[in-house]
Amino acid sequence: MNLEKLLSEAVLKKEESKRASRLAPGTDISRLIRMGFNEHPFGMSPKVMESMEIANTKANFYGDFMAIGLKQEIAKFYDLEIENVLTGSGSSSLIEVTGTAFLNPGDEVLMCPTFAAFLDMAGIRQAIPVIVELKEDKTYDLDGLYKAITDKTKMIIICNPNNPTGTYVGRQKLIEFIKKVPDNIVILMDEAYLEFATAKDCCSMYPLINEMPEKPIVVLKTFSKYYGMAGVRVGYALANKEIIQAMAKCPNTIVSKAGQAGAISALKDREYYKRAKEKVVEGMIYLEQELEAMGCTVYHSQTNFIMFDPHIDPLMVKTEIMNRGIIINTPMLCRVSVGTMEENRIFIRAMKEVMKLVA
Repeated sequence: MNLEKLLSEAVLKKEESKRASRLAPGTDISRLIRMGFNEHPFGMSPKVMESMEIANTKANFYGDFMAIGLKQEIAKFYDLEIENVLTGSGSSSLIEVTGTAFLNPGDEVLMCPTFAAFLDMAGIRQAIPVIVELKEDKTYDLDGLYKAITDKTKMIIICNPNNPTGTYVGRQKLIEFIKKVPDNIVILMDEAYLEFATAKDCCSMYPLINEMPEKPIVVLKTFSKYYGMAGVRVGYALANKEIIQAMAKCPNTIVSKAGQAGAISALKDREYYKRAKEKVVEGMIYLEQELEAMGCTVYHSQTNFIMFDPHIDPLMVKTEIMNRGIIINTPMLCRVSVGTMEENRIFIRAMKEVMKLVA
């Protein structure tokens, strides 16, 4: 078998995904404290779990392929129409759907360093990622993005708050930027972590769907992070009706029966998630203070994770931390997810040991 002759040109040219696991083959992560994947440390609410358990009693029957009930709840939550909502199996699947709907080979996709799935989305479609570096404080360079626009630019991606930096762009700056962007360029907003934000001007751009109908804006959201449903795979896109109709023609928009039931309950259980967020913020403050006290440069985060510069080799830090039973990640510098308070303290003790190795 000559596999190269069988594979598509797009796959042959595609580089290995940067999302691929950096863990050594055979690593048993079940024995490690998971602080490297930006998961919710307190998980789903009991009401969500109960709804999913009930749905699973009839898992032998297909769920609603159109997810009408879930779309109705999402539309109600944002005061939009059901035609403004498209659901999918996690926001990662909707990143792919957006790429399928809009990108052709040779199209340019502008982005700052961000979630690696966007590079995959562009690469597999033979579009051209154009990377504009972050500013020194690791925030988006909106002026740089605007100056990078050419007649080949098809899409601009803004992850707000950004992964892996945790930094954000304020509402007014974003609106001013979007107003300047030509109307023939898709603006893809990834707001996977926005619900964790505490800054008052870290706001969703979904109102612009109606306020700026001439702009092709797509807002991606997920139940994985704030709602603690990462393993369930439920996400959604918000956009104008014509864009949603076009995206709905693409595959990857099916949500499981249990996922639909759980997501509907999650939107309704606001009190549980409000309390959970308070605990995440408490953990965030603790981690930031402790890391700064060690001499690390900490980038203040609006998410459930922190990026920090230990001023020593990040990969060495990651390895030494893993040797002490904890997973963190190094997509840029070092990134640690907020855990339970006990997990946060264990991580800080481990970090102090690692920092002493090079003192």
